[in-house]
Amino acid sequence: MPTRSAPRGRRTRPIALASLRGFEAAARRLSFTAAAHELHLTQSSISRQVAALERQVGTALFVRKTRALELTAAGAALQRAVQQALASIDQCVGEIRGVGHARRVTLTTYASFASLWLVPRLAGFQRAHPDIEIRLDASDRVVDLRAEDVDLAIRWVPHERTPPGATLLVDDVVAPALSPRLLEQAAVHAPADLARWPLLDLDDSVAGARRLGWASWFAFAGAGVVAPRAGRLVFSFVDQAVQAAIRGQGVALVRSPFLQDCVASGDLVMPLPQLRMPAGFRHVLVVNPATARRAHVEAFVAWLHAQFQQAPRLAD
Repeated sequence: MPTRSAPRGRRTRPIALASLRGFEAAARRLSFTAAAHELHLTQSSISRQVAALERQVGTALFVRKTRALELTAAGAALQRAVQQALASIDQCVGEIRGVGHARRVTLTTYASFASLWLVPRLAGFQRAHPDIEIRLDASDRVVDLRAEDVDLAIRWVPHERTPPGATLLVDDVVAPALSPRLLEQAAVHAPADLARWPLLDLDDSVAGARRLGWASWFAFAGAGVVAPRAGRLVFSFVDQAVQAAIRGQGVALVRSPFLQDCVASGDLVMPLPQLRMPAGFRHVLVVNPATARRAHVEAFVAWLHAQFQQAPRLAD
């Protein structure tokens, strides 16, 4: 019996796969130029790859405009399939490359959060997961998780600039705190009483310094303008100001989640515990979608959320 042939004009040969990476990048960014930059190719190379793929598929995948690209219905359908397939392949290859090596979680956050909050807790995670390696990038630069192959970022951001898809860790409050030894020297009955000690402050160049500085807190507390009678000490990093307060060098405005830890440990006390100023900032977790489903990344994310849930709370 003769076999039935394909309808005239219909393409049946499998397409070559070499062009799919370029197509996926162009479809995601809607730009041949941006796709070329991402893949370290020339714009003409991406254009040729897409044109070859369109010839093999037998239909246009993009609507080419003067300064923009748009996906056709066929292009959008192919993009969904290609993205899923490439993500699965990349994950598999990553796991294969990791065979025989420590499973690694890479995390980026700002230096003061790392030193004051995260690093002291990491020993607990390492005891529970000795086979998982933690790689910590503690710097103030904002890292592109996909481009730099980083799994997680803990960021401190204004409420209105929370990144899409980020998970809330804690909404911050700010309150004055000082060493118990310092508070023994004199009682604090009103906000202005704090000015008898040096006021520990952050340099104006530090993110959020003006918004969360002493002038803002005194205004929030209803004290108006208060001149520091014992002067000011100005720091470039949050952890420097907190450590100076612990050593009894003055009064610091300490924010969540460092405030809770320092008060719970007894290193600092809050002389006016009811005067907690909403910071307008929050700590959030951003996860690289390309690695989010890896078991060791999921384990660290679960541990991190548990640490925030179990963290000390300030009494009302």
